[in-house]
Amino acid sequence: MKFQAESLEDQKRLMTWDDTFCFSCHPGIDCFNSCCKDVTIFLDPLDVGRLRKALNMSSTDFLETYTHRVVSQKSGLPAVVLKMNKDADKKCPFVNDSGCGVYESRPYSCRLYPLDTEQGVEYSFIVEEDTCHGLKESKELTVEDWRRDQGLRDYDDIDHNLKDVMHADELWEEKIADPRMQDMILMALYDVDRFREFVFNSSFLEKFKIDDDIIEKIREDDVSMLYFAAQWLRFSLFGKKGFLKIDRDFLEKKKHEVLGKGKPEK
Repeated sequence: MKFQAESLEDQKRLMTWDDTFCFSCHPGIDCFNSCCKDVTIFLDPLDVGRLRKALNMSSTDFLETYTHRVVSQKSGLPAVVLKMNKDADKKCPFVNDSGCGVYESRPYSCRLYPLDTEQGVEYSFIVEEDTCHGLKESKELTVEDWRRDQGLRDYDDIDHNLKDVMHADELWEEKIADPRMQDMILMALYDVDRFREFVFNSSFLEKFKIDDDIIEKIREDDVSMLYFAAQWLRFSLFGKKGFLKIDRDFLEKKKHEVLGKGKPEK
């Protein structure tokens, strides 16, 4: 079925992967770059990793320079939003006259535009033709064509992996109110450099028994570290062990230290 976003009613019509729509964006369209002004762009954890690499920055510096931290009023779960410029247009800091300066590393929501989605299953338009003239173009494609063309499939496995953390029922049953817990989640999901330092420069690897091949993967690869962070948060927040197993010798050692008995006898 073919869809067009001619009215607010059309915006609300839901599409699946096989449905088609018309859209194309290029410098010849008179609204080019208009969608990059005065908008709220939530960054996916993968977005942060890609953008900080494109800008040759640490994740910590990127978050400090280019994002705002926000916290869900319902769950207490932290998230990050891209800072817009402080000029009158409130334009994205990465946009110039010729387009997006970080196009290959652009965020998920920019890739998905002009669509929005609920859980990646059903899609709808977020703009009308009067606002986005790219919707008047003749190029026709399916939702799945658009997902493939925009590299949205790269997010599928990671989003599925993070779903147990970011959409867990436990978060809606008991709000995360402790700022230290919120900072821990923010570090694990978005600040990969700070989380990596925490893992490798603390007692973390003494506390948990982790296979050597996993350790080598997370030492350098940000995507592997993101998968690892999801496992750690499942354990820390909800007690779901997965491949994370506490070293009993480490626990016994800490117990004796706390009790003031020194090291346990062998």
